Amino acid sequence: MEVKFGYQLPPYNVELIKWAAQYADSSGYSYVFMADHLVGIGIRRFDFLEAWSTLGALSAITERVKLGTCVSDPHRRHPAVLAQSLATLDQLTGGRAILGLGAGEAMNLEPYGIEWSKPVSRLREAALVVRRLLTEDRVSFTGRFYRLRDAMLEPKGVQKPNPPIWIAANSPRSIRIAAELGDGWVPTTPPASPERYRSWLSELREHASRAGRSPSEVEPALFLYSLVAPTREEAWEAIRVPAKLIIALWPGAAKEAGAEIPESLGIHRFTFTTENVEKLLKVALEKIPDEAVDRYFIYGSPSDCIEKIGEYAKAGVRSFIVALLVRLKDMKAQLKLYTERVVKPVLGGVV
Repeated sequence: MEVKFGYQLPPYNVELIKWAAQYADSSGYSYVFMADHLVGIGIRRFDFLEAWSTLGALSAITERVKLGTCVSDPHRRHPAVLAQSLATLDQLTGGRAILGLGAGEAMNLEPYGIEWSKPVSRLREAALVVRRLLTEDRVSFTGRFYRLRDAMLEPKGVQKPNPPIWIAANSPRSIRIAAELGDGWVPTTPPASPERYRSWLSELREHASRAGRSPSEVEPALFLYSLVAPTREEAWEAIRVPAKLIIALWPGAAKEAGAEIPESLGIHRFTFTTENVEKLLKVALEKIPDEAVDRYFIYGSPSDCIEKIGEYAKAGVRSFIVALLVRLKDMKAQLKLYTERVVKPVLGGVV
């Protein structure tokens, strides 16, 4: 099955980010993404470089990969500003920009006093406003959250009719938004099982058809945390702790795996401080079963990773966005190993 790969950049260290983007650009990846955060998901460090200016710098040192956010939210930036950022990056790259757009998370909002209300409804309006500004000469819009009067945006993007907008979604309402307004769909983390992904994709395609769109207009993607090592045992030792912490941030996923996690520790309410992370980590290691890591993460030997990727490809995934779950000091070695032993064999037709 023909699939594509994207690489999710590390959150900080300018030189590492530059190196990784150029390596991905020359190694068969189709996309390079960066999360759009004010604060990083970490255990001891929460550093994060600003996404759009970083991607602008990368536009000058890459040649073929598409560059985008995975994902931005409509709370910290008005959709007109997001549309301009996207159009500008598309101009700088000669048509290689993508906007990933999601409902947002508490970590980037509550500590800074940024209002966060009705996130899914706001996501819908933002996606509509961004698309209209990128495709129409003048836009007037009266919504619940945004109001535009005879608004213009020039220059527009190089890609026509607009640079792609990928919607992060794994709830019924947000999946419908992706089907009706998105050029791509990315379930939020941790990833669903292949069976759940197949069900969601069927739902998305039904919504797209009802909206008068061809289901093929929406790229089915998957954001996944992954790690490869010479043996499954080595990979398990490296991924166990950070994987369980990430699962604990998603109480719904944890519950599906048999663990009850307080909603106050969930990603939509959690804020990153040393004290909060210590509390989350304690709960994660006590309550998240080992089997949950198998359910939500792709890790192990190269053959283990390739086999699991194949399961998702059969479920309908066409673009994999890989976030390598290793310490930054190990990122170069991990990216090289993952690329040579997993990505290139899959692109070569092993799956």
